[in-house]
Amino acid sequence: GIHPNELTLAELLKANGYATACIGKWHLGFHEPFLPRNQGFDHYYGLLHNLDPVEIGYFEKQGGVPLIRNGKVIKRPADPAELTRLYTDEALKFIDANKERPFFLYLPHTMLHVPLGVSEPFKGKSNWGEYGDAIQEMDHHVGRIVDALKKNELQDNTLVIYSSDNGRGPGRTPNQKLQGRKLSTYEAGIRVPAIAWGPGLGVKGGTVSRALIRAMDWYPTLATFARVKVPEGRVIDGRDLVPVLQGESTFVPGPAQKKTINADVPLRRSWNPPGEWAALIQRHEYAEAFFYHGSQGSLAAVRWRNWKLYINPSLQLYNLETDPGETTLVRNRDIARKLRGMTILFQHEMRTDARPAGEVSLRPDGRTEILRSTLNQLNTRRDVTYARYGDRTLEMDIYRPKGEWGALPAVVCIHGGGWAKGDRTSHAKIAQTLAARGYVAATISYRLSGEAPFPAQIHDCKAAVRFLRANAKTYGINPDQISAIGLSAGGHLTALLATSGGVKELEGNGGHAQFSSTIQAAVPMGAQTDLLSDRTREISATEARGKIWRQFLGGALADQPDTYRLASPLHHLDKADPPIWLITGQNDDPSTHATAFRQRMQQLGLQSDLTIIPDAPHAFISRQVWFNQMIQRTDAFFKQTLK
Repeated sequence: GIHPNELTLAELLKANGYATACIGKWHLGFHEPFLPRNQGFDHYYGLLHNLDPVEIGYFEKQGGVPLIRNGKVIKRPADPAELTRLYTDEALKFIDANKERPFFLYLPHTMLHVPLGVSEPFKGKSNWGEYGDAIQEMDHHVGRIVDALKKNELQDNTLVIYSSDNGRGPGRTPNQKLQGRKLSTYEAGIRVPAIAWGPGLGVKGGTVSRALIRAMDWYPTLATFARVKVPEGRVIDGRDLVPVLQGESTFVPGPAQKKTINADVPLRRSWNPPGEWAALIQRHEYAEAFFYHGSQGSLAAVRWRNWKLYINPSLQLYNLETDPGETTLVRNRDIARKLRGMTILFQHEMRTDARPAGEVSLRPDGRTEILRSTLNQLNTRRDVTYARYGDRTLEMDIYRPKGEWGALPAVVCIHGGGWAKGDRTSHAKIAQTLAARGYVAATISYRLSGEAPFPAQIHDCKAAVRFLRANAKTYGINPDQISAIGLSAGGHLTALLATSGGVKELEGNGGHAQFSSTIQAAVPMGAQTDLLSDRTREISATEARGKIWRQFLGGALADQPDTYRLASPLHHLDKADPPIWLITGQNDDPSTHATAFRQRMQQLGLQSDLTIIPDAPHAFISRQVWFNQMIQRTDAFFKQTLK
């Protein structure tokens, strides 16, 4: 659904004294946060859903798709044949009730979407079958709204926009000169009417404009007509059309001209092209481009001025000025390369800068889950061998966001389990969530203490870093931006990995020795960082609680002080170490606050800090609310340090 953080046009106008209503098909999310009355509309009447067979089937056991007014079911099932009339009746009531104040009415008709519905007075009245009948009925009811505006003497300060969301349906006018239909990106599939009527607002009537516009342009345009400035800092995917509608310009003026109050509202598009494209594409050219996605969601075509390049399923270039029917391919290497470059820049931008869609919130008091939509954003490589010790191999799973261009920072995720149990899948959700935020994230296996005592575990972690650095081009990694995160035993290994760069005894022989195992940032969670502390001395000598320590380090601290020192992150700290942000639960042992460790980092002039998650235990990543806090803090830290 539409993200709750978006500032909709309805919210903007409502905040400036407008009465707002949505009457018709919503189709922007069906759960509470996404509903019209939570998106700026005072009043809603219509269908939250469509009338496609799949949705009709979904609601069959409930009595059919409901017609709703402000959360209350008015009728079930909704009758397609009466919707156009009912929507108009409701719209007229809204206009009459608000004729003394500013109002914004959004009226997305269910028709002309299949299954078509035509009331008795209009059946058989057109020469184009049921589709034509439905058009005539809609035309009649649009006329009723215009008549109501005139009756209430509102025509001089009201703007009416009539448009559509896609072109013709299949099977319509096969002799039409334009190719394509709905669900295609050929011109007949995406060219739609755009009719503006506002005789008292300077809209120049009786003219046809050749300016290329898109539905998103209506947002800043309507705001300008309402004399409402879009708030600073808001990125709106549209341009102000007022100069075109008022006949002052034949094209949409650029933001630098500041023709209107919303002319300089920023488009989403950032501008930081790699050198290859910087010399070929100017920023103003990129801002003029239109990008079209196909019915399956993938980028299909780009238009710039009179040129249109299809990139999927194959490269096809057309000149729409001379060939609007897209019948004759054009060979123009320079134009094709420019437009292809624009698509590459756009795809990268959408992956890095696009605002998220709304999702149904996961239960904050429930177990940690990863939404399917998050997983769908990722490319996954499982069981990648990163180290060999004779016949023994170690594997990692690598997650990378789809469609990202260029090298990304990497995160090594190190699982816990007292160094004696557990596996890399326990940190898969951390890796997947971070990958969806723009990282290459790898969960690694390492030799557990029952198989090989320390320092085998840190040898493996360092081997994983060296593998990723050696294969940076293969996996799209920036080799100078590698970090690590881990919980519990994994937190200890993360801290040790960060602080033991250049310690020969801890490097191991897991391969790729010519590459560095150093990392550039670390997030140890629930970690022990001082292995020579009185607490460690006491616990390591305790029969039950000390077993994992003795198995890991070959005995208690009193018996193996040199090994404990070698494994202690605190005792490796020096000025060359990277920034480290520790995270722990409020109910975890106070030793995980790493007080001495952080004080020593401060003395060395190193960046370090601590986040304590309220009410959280040691294993806090299993609960959604704590997991989310951890991810937000980690992502912010990595974005700050991995530059």
